[in-house]
Amino acid sequence: MAELVMVHGIGPKDETEQQLRRDWTRALARTLRGNGRAEQAGRLESGAVSVEMAYYRHLYTPYVPRDDYDVPLLEPMADTGTEVAKDLIENIKERASDPLDSAQAARTLEELDAEQGAVQGPYAPVRMAVAVLGRLGPVARSGFAALSSTGLFHLGQVAAYLHDETVREGAVASVLSKITPDTKAVLAHSLGTVVAYEALHRLEQPLPLLVTFGSPLGLRSIIRRRLRPQPLRTPAHVKRWVNVADRDDFIVATLRLRTLFPDNDAVLERTRLVKNRNSRPHAAVEYLKHWETVDCVAELL
Repeated sequence: MAELVMVHGIGPKDETEQQLRRDWTRALARTLRGNGRAEQAGRLESGAVSVEMAYYRHLYTPYVPRDDYDVPLLEPMADTGTEVAKDLIENIKERASDPLDSAQAARTLEELDAEQGAVQGPYAPVRMAVAVLGRLGPVARSGFAALSSTGLFHLGQVAAYLHDETVREGAVASVLSKITPDTKAVLAHSLGTVVAYEALHRLEQPLPLLVTFGSPLGLRSIIRRRLRPQPLRTPAHVKRWVNVADRDDFIVATLRLRTLFPDNDAVLERTRLVKNRNSRPHAAVEYLKHWETVDCVAELL
């Protein structure tokens, strides 16, 4: 009976479904109240508006590193993790609002390309990619990869989703199991936008609204060969799609997601740009603080 279905993205293995649902709901309610929607905020906080979190992080248990030297990924997954890391560095190089961050990313890419030619062993490239990614200013400030094992686990979640059918189907099922005829909106963050995209293509009923934020949907390492279905198109039963991005969120693949879809796609709107805290540019609750993310949900409530 969930009116709002939330889909989380990459993150710590010990972050529970209940914790994520509570944090997202509180952030959403605060933004509603701060923009003159106290009645809607109260209904959300009291449970009068039903909210569910599509949770799938437990599926990554086999891919949690034991320490900073462990790489619990199959070789193809490690290769994908390396590709994703390079795409993220490329994002910072091309889009960072601080020229120093952009220059640092450019140097890091050159360093990575030069050193990977000399490394030995199938897992050396992904270890090196995690190390150089973690040293980048925007990444270090965000805490995304403060430890090698943390960075590897984050990249591993993306790689495992794309390669392990048990993970992929389990994540997709977690979304579809929460959607009912009463569902008004799906709110998806980070890797959750990829999961939602694939899940909603299987939906057999109308969905009034999809909201995505911090989305890697346009990453070359994800969009090429791996995203399903191809080519990119809006899920048939989605009536409105709002995408939100922070230019300094290095997970965001593109600030113009609309350009990757067919010209006649009238569902996906032009990306809305926001500015999150510098220390948390990718955090879901930061995106939910912005009226640009929430106003379309307020309309439905």
